[in-house]
Amino acid sequence: MLRALLLNFGITSIACYALLPVLPVLLADRASGPVSVGLVLFAFSALRFCGFLVVDRVDLTRVRPVLVLSLASAAALVGGAALMQRQQTVMVVLLLGVAVCMSINSVIVRACIGEFVATPEARVAASSRLMVVTNLCSAAGPTLGAVLFSFSTQAWLLVTAGVFSISSLVTAVAVPGGLRLALDRSAARRGWMRIALGNRALLRTAVASFLCFVLYAQLFSAMPLYVFGADHPAAGGSLFLINAVLIVVLQVPVGKVAGRYMADRRGGFRMFGVVALFMAAAFALTGFAELRMPLLIAAIVLFTLGETVLGAVNDQAFVGVKGDLDTLSAVKARMLVTALGQAVGAFLGGSAALTMADRWDFASYWYTIAALGIFTVVLSAAKSLRTARRHVG
Repeated sequence: MLRALLLNFGITSIACYALLPVLPVLLADRASGPVSVGLVLFAFSALRFCGFLVVDRVDLTRVRPVLVLSLASAAALVGGAALMQRQQTVMVVLLLGVAVCMSINSVIVRACIGEFVATPEARVAASSRLMVVTNLCSAAGPTLGAVLFSFSTQAWLLVTAGVFSISSLVTAVAVPGGLRLALDRSAARRGWMRIALGNRALLRTAVASFLCFVLYAQLFSAMPLYVFGADHPAAGGSLFLINAVLIVVLQVPVGKVAGRYMADRRGGFRMFGVVALFMAAAFALTGFAELRMPLLIAAIVLFTLGETVLGAVNDQAFVGVKGDLDTLSAVKARMLVTALGQAVGAFLGGSAALTMADRWDFASYWYTIAALGIFTVVLSAAKSLRTARRHVG
């Protein structure tokens, strides 16, 4: 079962990461200002992670049918966008629909790991393998997307649609039939979001996770605008490639270390603090680099170290404090927080970054985001200490 889910996520990642890094550049070329770019990126990022809320009343517990339908729909929507590219508003709406489909696929795969993998350490290991497969398969995605986009927008979209179609077909064959996620009917009647809001441990975890994903979102919003906007397409593609390859190399050993820390009550907050520290250092170095490639590579290495920790522990951090929620609802809460963090981060990376770059320079934006990372480190450390004192008491 796990192998089939990894295959699903891997092929889908090729399409996803051929689409994501190029989208800000497409919007910057066609939109009517930085605020428009930021708003569309905000909406896309939000729907990519919490688009399942659009169909939250639909039964999502039947694993294979939901996965196949979500990917087939994504293929159809991207294909439609390729045919409607002269109608900019229609094209944007169709691509937002793709984000909803990606959200549904992601929440089901992650819920299956939480539901069918027994121990916290094993779930962290499974999440690490998911990150490895994702980045192994998506390593060529940004470069592929940039090359296709430079050739034509239609070629870029049609190839992406084809990859989504392949993923749908493979999922239909590989994922076992009959898999169903457990659903707490009484919790469903009360509303999973209401239960989550009453869970103080989950809320504290949500704040730390939210801030980390605001930082993470810069990779696919401000960073493409920074490197591609400076007429460095080769540099931009190579940075994303380095990021993907490093995750393949580092994710399993980093996941093992992080899994041991997650057994501690304070493990989640400690790990979120580590994520923010690496990313803050990466953004400060990016601002200092002034597009010098060796320094940008060093910055992407630091960023990737933070990303590997975040990818390994984030799901388990929410499942570990789920309280009265079932696993699917805990993963929905995690995806909602990720959506908010990614959306806010994408808006900042699309609008604030362009505005600050126009008025001052891009370095001022990177230093500001680095300061947010340091704030997150301090906040996570404070929460970790309060948790330790409460446990001792």
